[in-house]
Amino acid sequence: MKSVFKKAFALGVLAVACQTAYGKTITYNTDIAIVGGGSTGLAAAVTGAEAGAKVIVLEKNPYLGGSSNFAEGLFGVESDWQRGKSYGLTKDEAFEHIIEYSHFNNDASLIRKFVDDSADNLNWLHERGVDFDVVQISPKEPETWHLIQNRKRFHHGAALVTALQEHAEKDGVEFLMRTPAKSLIYTNGKVTGVRAKDHKGNDVVINAKAVIIGSGGFGNSPDKIDKWTKYNGANFKPTLPLNKTGDGIEMAKDLGAAHEGETLMLHPGTEGKGIVPLGNIYTMTWQPANMWVNAHGKRFTDETVAFSFAHAGNAIGRQLGNYAWAIFDDAEVDHAIKDGVDNGVGVLVPVMTKLGNIRTEIKNALAAKSESFFAADNIEQLAKEINVPVANLKASYAQYNNAANNHYDEAFLKDRMWTRPLNHGKLYAVKLMPYHFTSVGGLKVTNDMQVVNTDEKPITGLYAGGNDVGGLYSDTYTLWASGHAFAFATYSGREAAKHAVEYIKQGK
Repeated sequence: MKSVFKKAFALGVLAVACQTAYGKTITYNTDIAIVGGGSTGLAAAVTGAEAGAKVIVLEKNPYLGGSSNFAEGLFGVESDWQRGKSYGLTKDEAFEHIIEYSHFNNDASLIRKFVDDSADNLNWLHERGVDFDVVQISPKEPETWHLIQNRKRFHHGAALVTALQEHAEKDGVEFLMRTPAKSLIYTNGKVTGVRAKDHKGNDVVINAKAVIIGSGGFGNSPDKIDKWTKYNGANFKPTLPLNKTGDGIEMAKDLGAAHEGETLMLHPGTEGKGIVPLGNIYTMTWQPANMWVNAHGKRFTDETVAFSFAHAGNAIGRQLGNYAWAIFDDAEVDHAIKDGVDNGVGVLVPVMTKLGNIRTEIKNALAAKSESFFAADNIEQLAKEINVPVANLKASYAQYNNAANNHYDEAFLKDRMWTRPLNHGKLYAVKLMPYHFTSVGGLKVTNDMQVVNTDEKPITGLYAGGNDVGGLYSDTYTLWASGHAFAFATYSGREAAKHAVEYIKQGK
């Protein structure tokens, strides 16, 4: 405990511990308290500390970064990296597309400011040790995805997280790990701190002049998914167990904060006995040349929707039981082995990755009697294996192969490049399920990232950023602007801290 006080003193943070019958109450005084140590919180911490503020970050996990550790690239328009490739998408064009994509059901003013500042945001990160290479992630998206380059032994998002962490620590930011925030302190009409509980059971009180919420959303709370979205929390599963349970949003709502747009960033995937997470069979769920059918054995979409993971999640999720089947044959397996995949799973499994282990994975899944993967010698047998009406699947299969042979899919207008006949060797079916990378939507904010109440009046002293903020998307994540959420996380953290510092200096 002595070392904790010594460090706090060096930071100019007063910590007082009071012994009670049920543990200690530890009190800190600081300028800015940040709820969440992901990319939003880290960007806010660095910005605040560089401006001379004393900063404490509360993180409920034993590590920093949250979902940002696994993210890969950031959105940007008119950046130096795009300029270096003579890529000409303008801020105006990007803004118009994003707004129209969301049917104007988002905060256009906030989006405009973010898009206009997106290149500057990348430059700010670059100056702090984060490097990028801009890429086009799929044929259906523009070249806006600024892929984070490796840094030391860290890859992608983890490279950004560690770079910001190093800067924060150098500037004296205090991190309280395994210390989840529980409630906001509200006195005399303003937010004046945070109450938390550390992993030892101690109550932690942080008196602060401003609070920034960046807790990363609610994607790991099935209950909140049930309550706050149109989705079933049991069927729409998180990709990773990151302990994001909507704490920051709930604390602000308890003070009367307005909220909007809570939904999920969906994507396709699978799981089951004998199936390796992010393995070769899993990767086949993202391939555009499959035939997709629902529980009725009927096709329901143009399968090249797989190129746009959020749209693919929508298409799968609205089917009966919230699942579907992707059907492919031995020719597609051989293609994936020899030529590589046509659609990557981000950069974790890049385009043209050769699935050299897929035959082994198929053998293992079948041996394990997987509930999510089946093989058959003909379509009738496959229909029985996946428990769909035989007549319906036969008709879907015949229509699909006819479309492939005629180079025209009258049912869903699937591009003939990806409509290949499924009549070579065995047939395979892998279950498609809707997962989500993160929740999106939450607290209403001003352009200065100040949280507002239900009358849209700012809550003094309270700011928010990242996936705790609403108004960015309509019912579906803006996948066209690749890396939008990751870029907004860092941008909004910086903006929140900048305006929190201005508010503190005004002495209000």
